Amino acid sequence: MSDHQRMSYGSKGYSRTDGYLDGKNHRLEGDIHGKIAGYYRLSMEDDDSKEESNSITNQRRLIKRYLLDHPELSRYEYCEFYDDGFSGTTMNRPGMQAMLEKIRKNEIQCVIVKDLSRFSRDYIELGDYMEQIFPFMGVRFISITEHYDSQEQMGKTADMEIGFQSLLADFYCKDVSEKVKSSITAKKNQGKYATGNTPFGYRKDENDREKLLIVSEEAEVIRHIFELSLAGQNLTQICRTLNDEKTPTPLEYKNQRKKQNRKELQQEHKYWQPGTVRTILTNESYLGSMVFHKAVQAQVGGNWTLLIPREEWKVLENHHPPIISKEVFDKVQEKFFYKKEAVRKPVLYALKGKSYCGYCGRRLKIMKLTDGTLYYYCTYQKLSSHNRCLAGSVSNELLEKIVLGELQKQITKLADMEGVRKEAAERQRVTIRKIAKEATTLEIEIRELMKRKAGLLEAYHTAVYTREQYMESRRHLDRQISEKRNLQKKLKEQWDSYKDLLFVESGNDEDLRQYAGFGDLTKEMADAFIEKIIIGNGKTIDIYWKFNQNHTFDL
Repeated sequence: MSDHQRMSYGSKGYSRTDGYLDGKNHRLEGDIHGKIAGYYRLSMEDDDSKEESNSITNQRRLIKRYLLDHPELSRYEYCEFYDDGFSGTTMNRPGMQAMLEKIRKNEIQCVIVKDLSRFSRDYIELGDYMEQIFPFMGVRFISITEHYDSQEQMGKTADMEIGFQSLLADFYCKDVSEKVKSSITAKKNQGKYATGNTPFGYRKDENDREKLLIVSEEAEVIRHIFELSLAGQNLTQICRTLNDEKTPTPLEYKNQRKKQNRKELQQEHKYWQPGTVRTILTNESYLGSMVFHKAVQAQVGGNWTLLIPREEWKVLENHHPPIISKEVFDKVQEKFFYKKEAVRKPVLYALKGKSYCGYCGRRLKIMKLTDGTLYYYCTYQKLSSHNRCLAGSVSNELLEKIVLGELQKQITKLADMEGVRKEAAERQRVTIRKIAKEATTLEIEIRELMKRKAGLLEAYHTAVYTREQYMESRRHLDRQISEKRNLQKKLKEQWDSYKDLLFVESGNDEDLRQYAGFGDLTKEMADAFIEKIIIGNGKTIDIYWKFNQNHTFDL
């Protein structure tokens, strides 16, 4: 195996630390403490004719039966991972990622699936795992339907039939994706509403799922938003009005209609946002038009989409009942599409990105007054009259002065502690050198044991030892290796502890000293020493330093 291959596995987070020989010595062979993982997947691409055979329950039953029929596997601990409703074209599935994380931690020694398409429908990705990653990790891979067992393929690549089947699975998935997309596009061109989600203010007709009906209560909110816009309110002012009136957000309305309990709805504060209002004010759906072909997939079966220019969007007018008249809609659009874009220069200041609101925890914005002074504020403060977020009462000049003063105090303390720190630092360095020497000796001993273990396996294969002698000697060596690894781990913890202490005592000193004569706070200084600053509405400022000495101030 080349160095390039080893690096590529490392980039995916896989590493091997137990001395396997070229990936051929499967861990399951002699380690009764290993785990077997069964993986099941059911996606929307599985049609009705296959629903029974591909169901999670039937995949589980088939794998359990396989384990019972193979006694050498049934004695191992069994764990399950599954994904329901996820496509096989991507490995970014919750169950799959949880299983791969266990494999990275060397907790799983064998993976069993019903067929290759359950694991992946991406031919290239599947090949990577079957031919390279699993053998490298010493993980046994079994696909029941294809009668594939990697233990029987040692030293060989997967046969042509397996490769051809995985390639067909890849083509099948992309073909289905393309056909589904074409079918949806054809329905839309015929005037049928073939989209899963409906715009706020509409719902699907229960008797005809391809038609839209108006939701009266939501439609009133939409008309109210347009009225506020015509009255001269900007996006933030409209949000403030709606939040003060305690108008439910679109997500809350959707929850009321569909009796959902989504995670987003469990948040304590739910506010109308400027982005949500803008989307409503520019949505041509409220004219009764169906707008589609706004984006296309970058590649078949992929997750990336390419945005299409607005003038190329497809619009079917009089598709469903309108909520807003064209006259009102056109007047509102003038605010968004017919005004000249203002050129804004970025505001530069030392504590940019470091300050947070003490009430909602969000990052603070900076407000520049006409006289050039800067004040911090929280964007959420303007969204409701009852909000307790920061309302622009702390000036940047004052905050920078406080931070600079504290930095200078830290620099002054260095002069008094210089001698003591040098003495302590030298003692720490002696201890670190001693620990490093012990760790080096341990590493040499472990390598020698690993060589003996490798020689033991070779002796077993040449019939020098019986299997019982081999297993007993291997267990003895494994115990020694494990004991030395544990001791090595403790030494590493000690080494890290002394290193961290050495850094705290002296590592920051040099950085601090170079700013001893500075009269102003710079961005470089803020990035070097400040983790974050939390500003509360009660005129309190909490400074979190990177050298673990946090302070609270009252203005």
